[in-house]
Amino acid sequence: MKNDLYHRNTQQLFLRLTKLFFMISLIIISVDTYESYKHHFYAMVWLEIVALLAQVTGVVLYYFRMITLRAFASILIISVSILVVLALFIIGENPEFSLFALAILPVFIFFFLGTENGKKFTVFMVFMILLALLNSHFRIIEPIIFPSSLYLEILIGYAGISFLHYRFEEYRQNFQTELLTFSRSQKTLLKELNHRVKNNLQMIMGLLLMQSNRVKNEQCKKVLSSQANRLKAIGLVHEQLSGNNRPTTVDIEAYLKSIITTLQLLTRHTIILEVEKGLTMDTSTATYIGLFVNEAVSNAIEHAYLPDTKEEIRVTCLTEDKTCRLMIEDSGQGFSGSDTSNSLGLSLMEAISDYLDESFITIDPQNGTRITLEFSLKKNHEKLLDSDLL
Repeated sequence: MKNDLYHRNTQQLFLRLTKLFFMISLIIISVDTYESYKHHFYAMVWLEIVALLAQVTGVVLYYFRMITLRAFASILIISVSILVVLALFIIGENPEFSLFALAILPVFIFFFLGTENGKKFTVFMVFMILLALLNSHFRIIEPIIFPSSLYLEILIGYAGISFLHYRFEEYRQNFQTELLTFSRSQKTLLKELNHRVKNNLQMIMGLLLMQSNRVKNEQCKKVLSSQANRLKAIGLVHEQLSGNNRPTTVDIEAYLKSIITTLQLLTRHTIILEVEKGLTMDTSTATYIGLFVNEAVSNAIEHAYLPDTKEEIRVTCLTEDKTCRLMIEDSGQGFSGSDTSNSLGLSLMEAISDYLDESFITIDPQNGTRITLEFSLKKNHEKLLDSDLL
């Protein structure tokens, strides 16, 4: 999850900087084009129009997904850089603009193009500035925009700034590589841990079931089987996580389906499951949800209907406005208040509700039984993020 979050944040940063660079360059070049046209610097006007057309073409191609965001950023960088370099040879209304642009271009060049392409492009830029220096010294192309001494300072300054940004970007990329390597190793260890936990829980379940087959007291058999089912609900979380590419989040639909499949083997009643597509939760929340469903459905199987009947038990898990609503309902005979206070399963469900933030349970015994658990997805997601940071 951290790995995905890092990539998502990096992409958002790249997109925002690309938009910012495009808007700034579009405004500045448009204003300078108007000023150059007004003062009859037509050569510069044509160059700036070509640069604007290149940028607008890049926007259109990216909008229709014909090029990638990185390709669009490269078009912006190349068009602006070439325009700035040519401004060292061809006079316009604001020649000082090229000096400002040369000071900030290395930041965007190395960020957008990367270290390898950034080095190649920097060599090209330095070569062009060197040509401008030679032109100023030997006066090959007139008029001369800046004196030779200023071109020399521009050359040294640009090379120095580019080197600093190259080193910074190299450090950032190395740190990113180390971070991703560490993240992958942590993910592998976590998957292995989930696999071991699943195996240990299965061994304990086997011991409980073996013991339940040996005891003759029906109440003891019932207690041991209930404990085995609870461990099964917990073990299913770790079973899903051990084979998941994101070993900190659980697909609730697949998880609850596994629990319902296990419980369906214990009853002739039909258990119907409805879960919102794509709903995921962190490991802890999913485990508690699984235990809650296991207890509620087990109670319905045992108490809701008369023997030798075949009815329905419905499980629903949906979200609305960052709130999750989990509902288990049947149309059976319901239960009394004394059943509510003495039931271990209901006590466990209340304990689960206490763990989840901004949660509450409602039990409606009319026309069967409907148990509803509501809790805040946002608060429990924040709790997950806090635990990740720790």
